[in-house]
Amino acid sequence: MPAKPAIVHHGTIAFDFAAGVYTKVSGSDGWSVRPIDWPGLNPPPPVGQVLVVFDPPVEGPYTVLVSPSRTPDAPMLCCNWGQAAPESFEVILFNPVAQLSYQTVRNGNFSFVLIQ
Repeated sequence: MPAKPAIVHHGTIAFDFAAGVYTKVSGSDGWSVRPIDWPGLNPPPPVGQVLVVFDPPVEGPYTVLVSPSRTPDAPMLCCNWGQAAPESFEVILFNPVAQLSYQTVRNGNFSFVLIQ
């Protein structure tokens, strides 16, 4: 009989607009967060594209659930995840409502749960 699915990592990530960085606010051990690499830019800019990095890498397949934290200036903030690998996965945050200040990808807070 296969093992029951379990939450192996979870957490909340916040974007500090004053400092321009993503930080781990709470959650399990064994992961960190940083912007996704951009060719030719070191460090990469924080533009709503986040990499959650595992230490140690996750063995075997997993599923991720992500949930954005809405704000008054982005009440319909959305996010999705992809590029799942043993060592990391990506989260993209975006505002689906066209506004003058933000029309697509934007920085924001989110939470995730990794189920294996």
